[in-house]
Amino acid sequence: MRRAAPQARWRVALAGAVTGGLVLLAAAGCSDEQPPGESAPALAERLDKVDAAIEDGELGEARRAVDELVAETARALVADEITDDEADRIFDAAREVLAELPAPKEGDDE
Repeated sequence: MRRAAPQARWRVALAGAVTGGLVLLAAAGCSDEQPPGESAPALAERLDKVDAAIEDGELGEARRAVDELVAETARALVADEITDDEADRIFDAAREVLAELPAPKEGDDE
């Protein structure tokens, strides 16, 4: 039986970990209230960008997309489009996703 290359194993492990983080991000605002993505559509757009970047293996872009999601969450919070609890859940999930992404290597296009 042929073993997967280390990079392939790493990608599978990363995909699983990041997918879990994305599920947390998507569910971050789930409650009886309107989901944050409905009250602040830009949040849903940012989450889609995070998801697409990770699926494409563009980890630098994924980091930027998570940073944009955090900034948009802060903006939505200040504009009273989402609650403090919703924002906190999104911020926590974003930190988890960023923690699962490997650190950029020197020379990477960040």
